[in-house]
Amino acid sequence: MIRWFTGHPTASNLLLLLFMAAGVFAAPGLLRETFPDFRAVETEITVPWRGATAEDVESAICAPLWDAVQGVEGLETLTCTAQIGRARAVATMAPGNDALRFVSSLRTEVATIDTFPASADPAITRELHRTDRVTSVAVSGDLPPGELDLYADALSDRLSVLPGVATVTRSGLGARTLRVSAREAVLASHGLTPASLASAIATQNIDLPAGTLEGAGADLTLRFAAERDTATALATIPVLVLPNGATLTLGDVAVIEERFEPPHDSAFVDGNPAILIDVAKALNADALRVLDDVTARVAAETARLPNTIKVEVVQDVTSIIRDRLLMLVQNGVIGLVLVVAVMSLFFRPGFAIWAAMGLPVAFAGAFAWMALTGLSLNMMTLVALLMAIGIVMDDSIVVADSIAVHAAKTAAVDTVAAGVAAVAPGVLSSFLTTLAVFLPLAFLAGELGAVLEVLPVVLLAALAASLVEVFLILPHHLKGGMKESAPSRFRRRFDAGFDTLRERGVGCLADAAIRWRWLVAGLATAALILTAGALGGGVVKREAMPEIDGDVLEARLMLPAGTPLARTAEAVAQVEAAIDRVNARLTPGQPDAQPLVIRRITRMGRNLSAGEAGAHVATVAVDLLGAETRTSTLDEIVNLWRVEIGPLPGVSSLILTEPGIGPQGVAVELRLTHPDLATLSRAGRVTMVELQTYAGVRNAILDLRPGTPEVRLSLSPGAEALGLTASDVAGQLRAAFLGTQLSEIRRGDLAWDLEVRLNDTDRATRSDLNEFEIALPEGDTVPLGTVATLTEGRGWASITRRDGQRTLTISADVDGRVGNADAITARIAEGFLPELAATTPGLGFEIAGQAANSAETVRSILRGFVIGLVGVYIVLSFQFRSYVEPLIVMITIPLAFLGVIWGHVLMGYNISMPSLVGAASLAGIVVNNAILLVGVIKTRRAEGLSATDAAGDAVRARFRPIFASVSTTIMGMAPLLLETSTQAQTLKPLVIAVVFGLLAATVLILLVLPAFYAVLDDIRPDNR
Repeated sequence: MIRWFTGHPTASNLLLLLFMAAGVFAAPGLLRETFPDFRAVETEITVPWRGATAEDVESAICAPLWDAVQGVEGLETLTCTAQIGRARAVATMAPGNDALRFVSSLRTEVATIDTFPASADPAITRELHRTDRVTSVAVSGDLPPGELDLYADALSDRLSVLPGVATVTRSGLGARTLRVSAREAVLASHGLTPASLASAIATQNIDLPAGTLEGAGADLTLRFAAERDTATALATIPVLVLPNGATLTLGDVAVIEERFEPPHDSAFVDGNPAILIDVAKALNADALRVLDDVTARVAAETARLPNTIKVEVVQDVTSIIRDRLLMLVQNGVIGLVLVVAVMSLFFRPGFAIWAAMGLPVAFAGAFAWMALTGLSLNMMTLVALLMAIGIVMDDSIVVADSIAVHAAKTAAVDTVAAGVAAVAPGVLSSFLTTLAVFLPLAFLAGELGAVLEVLPVVLLAALAASLVEVFLILPHHLKGGMKESAPSRFRRRFDAGFDTLRERGVGCLADAAIRWRWLVAGLATAALILTAGALGGGVVKREAMPEIDGDVLEARLMLPAGTPLARTAEAVAQVEAAIDRVNARLTPGQPDAQPLVIRRITRMGRNLSAGEAGAHVATVAVDLLGAETRTSTLDEIVNLWRVEIGPLPGVSSLILTEPGIGPQGVAVELRLTHPDLATLSRAGRVTMVELQTYAGVRNAILDLRPGTPEVRLSLSPGAEALGLTASDVAGQLRAAFLGTQLSEIRRGDLAWDLEVRLNDTDRATRSDLNEFEIALPEGDTVPLGTVATLTEGRGWASITRRDGQRTLTISADVDGRVGNADAITARIAEGFLPELAATTPGLGFEIAGQAANSAETVRSILRGFVIGLVGVYIVLSFQFRSYVEPLIVMITIPLAFLGVIWGHVLMGYNISMPSLVGAASLAGIVVNNAILLVGVIKTRRAEGLSATDAAGDAVRARFRPIFASVSTTIMGMAPLLLETSTQAQTLKPLVIAVVFGLLAATVLILLVLPAFYAVLDDIRPDNR
């Protein structure tokens, strides 16, 4: 086949065009994102229960929910959080199961539960992670809230129809509510109660079909239309007919107003009230295209709106994708130019360009495979393509060099094909060893593994396409360009200098290493032991993923549950003033004195870290000058912001963080379990105090916190004699103090909630509760205090059950400049937590977050690495026809790790997950050169040379192609290695591992491997 493609006038070019066409058609359709989707399949089950305490929700909803779903096939964990007024459970599917079947099974099991409280709303089951947030749009202006709401609703509709937009969610103004509130004294004067008032409204305010008149001529549909949809219309509803025949209307006994509830659901942009519209895309939509469409829509709206309304794109978390991908593409182009330039040093420029044609083919093949398998253009896949720039050139160099030798005199089809055939076994062997190493790495475990495993997939696709190119396309192109011409002056001088380096430099060093082979072998082994000790002893630090500075920073405040909104607003004002001072201080140091803080967005009633909503929580977010532009790091801004905030009286938690959690998870996450909440709370507080003693720990928080103060009621002795039941009293209290929600009212396209309850002035103090009149069955009333016993207490804001066990979670961030999250977690897990569990009967603990995610992924990387080594050994043993000589080749793998570890130390980086993937990748790269070297040694031995002479001669013979192939690989990744931008920090550990590992391995292959081969010859039985 090789000879046929070489001789056919069009076949090779047609195959080249086929590859290029596939790549050109596939590339534009690839989605662009920062990382591959690493999230597990999760299903959310929510059960609203108005007014219920967390303890009630836990026992009445979370417990039966676990009993019902624990047998669902594929369920890995169920985490149910009981909060005031609702339960939220998240079911996580174990890897390897069918997502559709898992979600359907959960829906079925939840639907069969018949023990939920009657007053609870139906359970809602939905699959999570079906959308990705793109950006938010802020609508603000000098308009009444109702008018602003109408415009925001219309804008939401226009945004929702944009291509790729999946959901549009509004926040910052609360739900539209028609509230009916009455004074207790007014109701009592007419013998009414809040419950009877709600009943009267429900029976009078209806809109129902009433049947059909089926006549001979035509059918008529009957409809009873008595629904009122405005405050004025609702006021006319009759609620009581007086003895004199007069009718008492709703407007006579109650105040009806249009408002937005709850009042703490509010947002502000730079201090101005605003409505925020969060835009999310479908999973199969391109984030940058959606962002561009949203931006264009906002620009069109701004152009036609008056100055009284301002619409702007805020909290853009997507445009950074474009910056990161552009950075990688630019580095790739520079790397490609450097590769061609390096090849031109060893070959004629025209020859080098033809050899470099393998790169476009490899990229096209990778793009086509990515489109077929649903992979996206992200930081991992682009790094794989950058790695391919150098690795692909290895095969091209070997094949082109062999063709040049065989066709030096006559560039005929037969001689070119013979040149290819001469190196085909070695090239195939190199590909198979690379395949053996990379293929197991395509099946990594954990969320970090889901991010990293796409790299070997794309790289293997590129290498497979390149293999086709070097065998079927490259020979045809080189067939007509192999005639020797007189070398240029530069070529003669370069070749002479390179020959001197080979003979007098590397060759002499190799001879010395072979002569002192036992010393060299001992030093290499000692270096490996020293490096392993430095890694195990903590001299070289480890982490899950390097941190990347983003462009959004949040301050999340939490005050004790029950804190009034006014007090929370005071704390928020202090935080806002602090960031304004930070902005004024740091802005002069930014390029062209650009403002550091672009805008400030405040959301009351929201705190993602606490997982709670209410008047006691709030979030202040700032959009910052781009990370590539500003001169201040996030850590510097956070530290200065915290100093400027100072003490916050009454604030129980202040977290300054970047929104979102990457694939590595929370830096430190510890879980405690115990059946008693009080014991669990004490253990959690002690653990958090211990955690905060470690340097660098910040933003520590636990999820078992006291709830709002409670008044617990029970019937007094003798209340039953009055005809009262607990259900009667509770129902009247709920109607008065919690309120009754009636059927939703539609006014055009807008939905309004209808709520009836006591006036705020009658439900503000403890005395209002004591004096509340309870209606008796005979029509009389008695004060609540005479029929009920009232005791004060305090429950819990939220209670978490994980797989049926009560669980407390402590989480914290770690400043990587000061502390190391993995080291902190390890020390607590090995020392403090076992001691705490020993002194607290029934207490269990579990390590989660970054440490658990890293451990899971590391185990899968090591497993894949071992499988890869076995595959490499099998391939080499088959090729060398020996059981021992493959070990000489494979010894280059641990030697390469010397460069990996100390390269990180030299560059000032910690060992991370990308580092491990890069190190594992080396196993498939460095053995290729070792294969070439050992192959020449075996050839020289067959010619009659001794082991020492054969090893020295092989180093000189293979120095040029080894140097050329290593140089192209390093040059392909050198631009990214030298990249100083913030966006490259996640990828640089992988590049450091490959570049420094390959550099060290090359030096050691040329010096240490020949020494080991000579040592092997010394200890062979036939040499004794």
